[in-house]
Amino acid sequence: MFRFEKEQSVWDFNGTKIGGQPGEYPTVLGASIFYNKHEIVKNDHTGEIDKETAEGLWNRCLELTDITGIPFFIQIIGEFGEAFESYIDWFTSIDNKTAFLMDSSAPPALAHATKYVTDVGVADRAIYNSINGSIGQENIDVIAESDVNAAIVLAFNPADPSVAGRQKVLNEGGVAGQEKGMIQIAEECGITRPILDTAATPLGLGSGGSYREILACKAIHGYPTGGAYHNMTVSWTWLKRWKGSKKNPSQMAATLEGKDKVKAQLLHHYLGGMDGMIQAAWSAPDIGCNLIASTLGADLIMFGPIENVEAMITAQAYGDITILEAARDLGIDVKSENHPIFKLI
Repeated sequence: MFRFEKEQSVWDFNGTKIGGQPGEYPTVLGASIFYNKHEIVKNDHTGEIDKETAEGLWNRCLELTDITGIPFFIQIIGEFGEAFESYIDWFTSIDNKTAFLMDSSAPPALAHATKYVTDVGVADRAIYNSINGSIGQENIDVIAESDVNAAIVLAFNPADPSVAGRQKVLNEGGVAGQEKGMIQIAEECGITRPILDTAATPLGLGSGGSYREILACKAIHGYPTGGAYHNMTVSWTWLKRWKGSKKNPSQMAATLEGKDKVKAQLLHHYLGGMDGMIQAAWSAPDIGCNLIASTLGADLIMFGPIENVEAMITAQAYGDITILEAARDLGIDVKSENHPIFKLI
């Protein structure tokens, strides 16, 4: 384990603290909700959702926080301004404390959400996701005019996935026509609580740099740092092909249903066991990729779909305890009364 010579910033989101030396605070988990094809979304334009199921999913996160000490941000994903309003209204009606990320691939929707949280008075809980090389002047102006002061600042450099390339994006710019570095843009927008995202990239396309960048961000800037490392698993072409090939026998079972029910039942039983093995093969790297980041000092792990919380939080609690035990040898000690070491040991 290690400690950073650079003084480490810690941001406080209504009692949830993020940043610091490895081991001082529990890792914050970011749970994605209302993502593409999420079954609880009834209309992704208007933001109509299954509120009961959505609340149940979030309450489970809160229950697990009470048990383990691992805190959450919720990552709200929307592609339309009207949907964002609905999602934000829903979340702030059931939770008056937790910070939420506003995440979108549609700049107009993200700009709309930024204005909206300012208008309804919840901007202090909102985290803009993200300030990156493709951000346009309109969104820059919207952030500057808003009350939002927290943002994910992305170190993505499509031309150079090395640590040096990622740092260039943060410090100098030069990506997608940006003349300024992302950190400078964030500062000029009034962002006082930046969280650096090391930009998870697919295996074979600089994924190692995504991890090494954690060390660079913490050592150079001292800001809370993290990323969505599960995207490495999602984009792993071989794993997707392998997963798909193992599911093909289900077509055979469906064909047999009307011809030989005994053989069909046997095949379904076989496939049930196989599905469990397939899921294990998929979830192992999906969880493991995040633990690698944690051991390198990541403060925020955006682990993907909220439904994956059970596996992720237990793994993260284990990781946080071992990291703290190792860090104590370096003179670092816990600064949170809710750390997993006090709840699970």
